[in-house]
Amino acid sequence: MKIVIDTSVFIDYSRASKGLYQNLVDGAVEGKYDLYVPTVVFLEFWSGRGMNEKVNIRHADKLFLGINVINLTEKIAKCAGELVRNDRLGGFDSIIAGTALEIGAQVATSNTKHFSKIKKLKLYS
Repeated sequence: MKIVIDTSVFIDYSRASKGLYQNLVDGAVEGKYDLYVPTVVFLEFWSGRGMNEKVNIRHADKLFLGINVINLTEKIAKCAGELVRNDRLGGFDSIIAGTALEIGAQVATSNTKHFSKIKKLKLYS
């Protein structure tokens, strides 16, 4: 199963070692999941003030290690634009959702309120 990981999953784990992250990584190790992260997630995560600390940068690099990175393509951008226009989903979240829709993946997030607006998007639970 393909899963696109939202920024909230990384934040939850990095702050309190809780949430979906460890289950996703364990599932990937077991061969149950293929994990993906859109580059916009790096932007959101690295925007946090804690990323001014070298120890946090090293920790973050480990969090993202081994997860497939998906760059923003024209096709994903168009899908994300449609989500902004029609579903009123915010810019970064629309890119994450658009990425999942384009690669046929579910979205793992602790922010289900935003992503549940998209009827054709499946959320990991």
